[in-house]
Amino acid sequence: MTTAFVRSILDLPLDAKTKGIPLVDRTVSIAEVGRQGWNVLRGDMILPLLVVREERMNTNLRIMRDFAEHHGVSLAPHGKSTVCPQLYLDQMDIGGCWGLTAATVQQAAVVAATGIPNIVIANEVVSRANIEQLAALKRAFPATAIYSLVDSPETVEQLAVFGGNKLGGLRFQVLIEVGYAGGRTGARTMAQVERVLAAVQARAGVLELAGIECYEGTINLPDPGETIVAVDKFLDFALAALERAREAGALAGRDEVLLTAGGSAYFDRVVTKFKPALARGKTRIALRGGSYLTYDHGFYKKKLRDLDARGGLEGKQGHITASLAFLPALELFAMVESQQDPGVAILTMGIRDLPYDLGYPIPLRQYRDGKLLHDLEKEGPDVRITNSNDQHCYLAFPPGMDLRIGDVFACGISHPCTAFDKWDVLYRVDEAFNVTGALKTFF
Repeated sequence: MTTAFVRSILDLPLDAKTKGIPLVDRTVSIAEVGRQGWNVLRGDMILPLLVVREERMNTNLRIMRDFAEHHGVSLAPHGKSTVCPQLYLDQMDIGGCWGLTAATVQQAAVVAATGIPNIVIANEVVSRANIEQLAALKRAFPATAIYSLVDSPETVEQLAVFGGNKLGGLRFQVLIEVGYAGGRTGARTMAQVERVLAAVQARAGVLELAGIECYEGTINLPDPGETIVAVDKFLDFALAALERAREAGALAGRDEVLLTAGGSAYFDRVVTKFKPALARGKTRIALRGGSYLTYDHGFYKKKLRDLDARGGLEGKQGHITASLAFLPALELFAMVESQQDPGVAILTMGIRDLPYDLGYPIPLRQYRDGKLLHDLEKEGPDVRITNSNDQHCYLAFPPGMDLRIGDVFACGISHPCTAFDKWDVLYRVDEAFNVTGALKTFF
């Protein structure tokens, strides 16, 4: 079902004030972009340009859907990766998701307005304004399940004090978050978990415990094997916290208990560790990794290879080699605008356009006049981006390389989460790089 909010997005007018749009004297609505006949390689769009290769993205959605169905777990991918309602609907319709995850109350409002039935705010909600907004969101969408996290009695008390008289007879559904030493949020010890449990039970008129949450994606040790040992130990702690909550009677009477974890790198371990909890009945395991939608050519490419090294995945059709099955679906296009110093070309994109927290973009292909000149992934030459300013990138290339002003480079990215947030509007393309649609983000 398309909500009024989604329909309003499709009606938004775009013109030359929108990155990528080649129009000055007229506007085009988001819904009309795919009917303009534009093609990236033909030079119809204004570069730089961030595109989603739609066929690849849909492949990723279907692989993860089939994996989850095979193991009897649910998907609630992190919507902070894109904050794009149109992609949220793809994740629900094509990807078979149970719900979506947000990081803030503002993001949860975007998800709720999109019409998503289950929302996990994978964060503690604190302070009067945030909590009152969360209460208002629950009143505005009473049929939507909205879960938030608590990791201390103080967080519980803030929810009760600032939100108690704003709920209109409803209650906050909360998940106890467990964490690990040196991590971010989350109760570190069972004694801390027990204190949070007691605080939630003491505020049962305002809060309802719905389950346990954790996030293992920030565990990254120098040795991959040691990393997996640490991930498994942490997931065991989450299971122990769930059992302690059951023993305390804090989950009594619930039709369903939620147990949720899983970034986009170790979701295989989450399934292996958490799956036995399904035998208890009335337990829903929700994986929250958000980057699988598009993955990338950098950080996650390595993580998928690590996943394969520890055995890969099992799905409906048997063994899955993750690094081959999942396809990087985000690409940035920019052109050479200057070539003043030997071995260095300046590209028309910079940190306003690209992710750089986990490495600069990776040049994939070189085009001239719309024709492929070099498939850099397969044949070289060896070119790389070495630096970036606000609107410029430095492309290092070897002596003798055929490179001219106006050549276009398609680049892969590293880290989808910090690519989408640079673009108010980005573009869907087919495998011939015809523009099939526009996507609006809400960062």
